[in-house]
This record gives sequence, C-alpha cells and structure tokens, in this order.
Amino acid sequence: MFFLDESGFGLSLPPTYAWARKGEAVRVPRAWGKSGRVNAVAHLERRSCGGWALGYALLEGRCGTGEVVAYLEGLSREVAREGVRGVVFLDNAPFHRSRGFREAVERWRGRGLEVAYLPRYSPHLNPVETIWRRVKGFLMPRRHYRSVEELRGAVVAAMERLREQLGQGVLQGLCIGT
Repeated sequence: MFFLDESGFGLSLPPTYAWARKGEAVRVPRAWGKSGRVNAVAHLERRSCGGWALGYALLEGRCGTGEVVAYLEGLSREVAREGVRGVVFLDNAPFHRSRGFREAVERWRGRGLEVAYLPRYSPHLNPVETIWRRVKGFLMPRRHYRSVEELRGAVVAAMERLREQLGQGVLQGLCIGT
C-alpha cells in the first residue's frame, strides 16, 4: 500500500512566529515567485512488517501530469521487479485525473500497481501530508533561503533525515492516525 502526494517549497517558508519589542515591527525576509521554488513528489509505503518507508524525488520546475506519471512509472517498475501487487492512494489533484495520467493507469495495472483516490477534501487521510508538515515545520528550521540551491540542499537533508528516522522505526507513529 502506497500513499503519494506533491508539495512545493519556497525560498521563504511562512513564519510560525516572530518576536519583537513592544512598538517595533518585525521584518521577516521573504522571496516569492516560481523561480524560488523546489517542488517534490513523495510516497509512503506501508511495509508488511507494519513500518513505513519513504521515497521521494525533487523536480526540476513545475509539478504536473508528466512529472507524476514519470514518478509512478518508476514506482510501478519497482513493484513489478519485486513481484508484488500494490495500490497507490492519491488525492484528487487535476493532474491525477488528466488524460495523460489515465492513459498510464493500465500500464501500471499490468505491472501490479493499482490507482485509487482518497475522498475529496480529505488530506487527513494521506499520511504524506504529515511528512510535509514535519519537514516544513520541524526539519527545516530556517524560514528563509538565499538561493534555490541552498533550499534544495535543505529539502534533501530534511527528507533524508526523515527517511532515516522512519527506517529506524523512530517515527513510525507519525503516520498512525491514517
């Protein structure tokens, strides 16, 4: 069983809080726009032993049908190589229901990977949402990055740290509520 989701990271993550002396304004550095983003797609695999495993990829540019199809191509090949069957649960993003996506579903089914959709407006049912919250809220403590390369390095470091913790069973309860 797999859960998949996409997320974007900006050079400026929303501040969780700020402190200032009474009467002084807090100036939080920020940068917006598409040129200052790193997009990612990730999946959580529920292992037969009861644990979770994390897989992810950082994307060059936007995240759309082509990028998600390419990611699921790799996942479906992995399922076929292992000789198992699986189901991947997705939200209802438009590119998960596009023509290009639907055309690939039969190919994945032939490799042993089925596609299923979560109910609309139910991010609480997708444990990958918890991953994004953990990465953005705790594992990337800096709220502003000077360059996309610096941001990319921070995202990779956070995802690898989380992957390691999941592999050690440290954060298995992270996904319990789903």
